[in-house]
Amino acid sequence: MTTIAKKLQELGHALPPVKTPAANYLSYTLQGNLLIIAGQIGRPGAAKGVVVGAGLSPELAKQEAEIAALGVLAVIDVATNGDISRIAQVQRLGVFIATTPDFDGHSAIANGASDLFVAVLGERGRHARTAIGVSSLPTGAAVEVDAIVTLVAA
Repeated sequence: MTTIAKKLQELGHALPPVKTPAANYLSYTLQGNLLIIAGQIGRPGAAKGVVVGAGLSPELAKQEAEIAALGVLAVIDVATNGDISRIAQVQRLGVFIATTPDFDGHSAIANGASDLFVAVLGERGRHARTAIGVSSLPTGAAVEVDAIVTLVAA
């Protein structure tokens, strides 16, 4: 069985531990074959007090999107017991980026998450996506990523 962790290792990444939810919510919910993953952030406080367009480079924010996507993959790993074959399709990614109001390069930053999903899952990792600029994110994070994934019936 190919695992999510093994595929990430082949790509030079490690699967991070799943973070305990910071408030009254779950890391994921599963309804039938639909897996909904709560938002995962990059490094807490990595950009504290700075946003894209005012002190944080788009390149660093793209790296933060990839780190947040690793967190989403870690939750998927838990939900599927690591079995990559359980993933039928990533349906949607939501990428939230702390930016100034005039910043308009959201898509390039969100590619940090999207590119990782496609590298790990191939065509099953292609997805619809929303990339949104916001004034702030929890714990001063620069990027937050959530996901909706269809699983193969167990």
